[in-house]
Amino acid sequence: MSAALSAPSVSSALTVQGRVISALILREVHTLYGNTRLGYLWAVIQTAFNIAVFWGFRELMGAYAPHGMSMAVFLLCGFLPWYVFSDTLNRCMRAVSANQALLTFPQVTELDLMLARTIVVWGTQILSAVIILSVAVACGQSIALRAPASLAATLFFAPLLGLGMGLVFASLARFQPTLDKLVPMCLRILFFASGIFFQISELPGRLAHILLLNPIAQLIEWQRYGFSASSSAPLYSIGYMAAWCMGSLCLGLLLERYVRGREIR
Repeated sequence: MSAALSAPSVSSALTVQGRVISALILREVHTLYGNTRLGYLWAVIQTAFNIAVFWGFRELMGAYAPHGMSMAVFLLCGFLPWYVFSDTLNRCMRAVSANQALLTFPQVTELDLMLARTIVVWGTQILSAVIILSVAVACGQSIALRAPASLAATLFFAPLLGLGMGLVFASLARFQPTLDKLVPMCLRILFFASGIFFQISELPGRLAHILLLNPIAQLIEWQRYGFSASSSAPLYSIGYMAAWCMGSLCLGLLLERYVRGREIR
């Protein structure tokens, strides 16, 4: 009897939370891009501009993309995981402070706000990547996807890692507000140390192993392996990246539950 009664309640609760997150996603998209004339296209322009800048520098230096990749694919495989991770982390950290009014509704939780922002970032960057790759193909760039599973896995791990680290730092920032300023500074350092515009596997062994302690660098190496024509052994560990994702998510969810409802300093 009790089991029969509990099943509909669980189902209805999930339905309500699904509707809440859907509404938050629509609100997030409108808030981020609804106030500009270019709208959602602005997200594509930002990513394309960064790729074009580094592409231009590499062309001037006479550098070429390794392992048979085109330069557009090489740079996109660096920027895509990075933007998914860093934008998710940053927006999760600001989710609660930017949406205090929504938390007065009992159906909306702090975790819902972060999940909605994660989905928006993930969808935006994937759409940007598809458009940029389509333009690259139209311009004559060669694109060969060697391992579709690698691409799919990295697009799964990157938002999970961003959400997990976002949960951790957003919760800790309740006790140490200076983290709101320190985390973006650390991300700027990681931007240059994650192999976004260079190939870590081409560096000396000792330096490469140090840089690969960064899980984002491994995600980028893994995604490039999916487009690479080389048969050389890849420099990444799926277990290492999975441990980072699961560890940060578990710790982040515990901290989020602990600080839920506390005032932001």
